[in-house]
Amino acid sequence: MLNREKYAKEIIEIACNGGNIAVVNGKLENCRKTQCNECNFNGGTIRDCEIKTRKWANSEYVEPIEPPVDWGKVPVDTPILVRDHENREWTRRHFAKIKNGTVFAWRGGATSWSEDDGEAIPWKYAKLAESEEKND
Repeated sequence: MLNREKYAKEIIEIACNGGNIAVVNGKLENCRKTQCNECNFNGGTIRDCEIKTRKWANSEYVEPIEPPVDWGKVPVDTPILVRDHENREWTRRHFAKIKNGTVFAWRGGATSWSEDDGEAIPWKYAKLAESEEKND
């Protein structure tokens, strides 16, 4: 089943209200009621947005495995799993901060207490370590 089939009712509702679709935090939204920097289709230009929207609509729907994390509410030093590539193994780290949608973790598995330089490293993929424990 394609995304456009799965979300047909929502897409029609948004279109009938004069809007385009946006995906924000895994949920379908009206583009006109959304900040561009929050949308998965943001590409800098309207043309980029249209291309990404069309590609998403014609892609296979994938059932979400777990709800998205609100990283703004995650306490510093919470155990997390991180990686920079989808096919790499998860690495154990401690959460440092979220900045412009990017998760940062303390260097080398340290915590805010043990990291001497206060240096945090950005990661492309991150999830709470407790979500992994549920699957074991």
